Amino acid sequence: MKKKSTKTKKSAEKTKKVAENTQTPADYQQDLYGSFKIPKKVRAWIKESQFLATTLSIILTFGTTGLLEHCQRIKDRKLSAMMVMGNIETFARQVDEMAEGMSRRDSIATWMLSLPQDSLDLIPSIEMVNVINDLIAGIEFLTHDKTAESIFSNNIETWKNMEKFEFIDNVGTCFSEMNADENYWKEWVEGFEESVNNVLENLQPGEHTCTKLLQDNVFRQKIESFHVRKAWLEFKAARYRYLNQRSMKMMDIDWEEVEAFANQREKSIDPNEPEPLQSQFRTKPLKADSMTTLLPIRQRIDSIIHGKIKPEP
Repeated sequence: MKKKSTKTKKSAEKTKKVAENTQTPADYQQDLYGSFKIPKKVRAWIKESQFLATTLSIILTFGTTGLLEHCQRIKDRKLSAMMVMGNIETFARQVDEMAEGMSRRDSIATWMLSLPQDSLDLIPSIEMVNVINDLIAGIEFLTHDKTAESIFSNNIETWKNMEKFEFIDNVGTCFSEMNADENYWKEWVEGFEESVNNVLENLQPGEHTCTKLLQDNVFRQKIESFHVRKAWLEFKAARYRYLNQRSMKMMDIDWEEVEAFANQREKSIDPNEPEPLQSQFRTKPLKADSMTTLLPIRQRIDSIIHGKIKPEP
């Protein structure tokens, strides 16, 4: 009976050892992970992350310190990306505002161009001061803060290490277009200001400013193109936002995050919106009767020109 008991004990120990040797790698990893003490913040990050395998690899190789450093790098890269995209969105908003201002000038210019040139001297100068000022003043240059662009350009290697080559190309394209558009707009504004200055510098005593401006062919050509400039600005704002949406998708960043970073009003943008075409923003010149701003002045001047009332001496 004693020998039989010893054999039974040895058989049981042998069975246990076989069972231990047949433990699967998955079970082993589970036991190791389960016994490894991970901070609550890190566990929460792991749960939300879709890259569990990478996370476990970092933990096993570098410990929790390495994991926290990895998380911080991801956070820093995301912050840098939002800075870049927030800068682009801010620039698009500036272009939007300039398009609105150009729309007002287009309305005024269209009405002024409709006035008969042989009756311009009938208009009292005091009536046209505000109109002319609204037409020629306050056309600003386009400009964007170069800080975000500089940070992006100086960290190209970082983005390459992340294998974000499409993001690099897309943001690079956007900044390149912004710089080229700034130069293009600067040339046009300087040309417009030159056309105004050429008339004003040659103005003789007793001559009407409005008459001299509207009888100058270069000045007339400039203000006739206001509707084209307005359409161009609207197209460029849409173009910047289209490129920005592509960057957001590449970096898995929501519009709300970029909007909050840029401190802008809430609006909905469809990330699947097709690329805008410049032809979509071309419109016909406004008609003279479309002018709604400065309507009382326009009515008085129209009455003077058409002989309904006599101008004051």
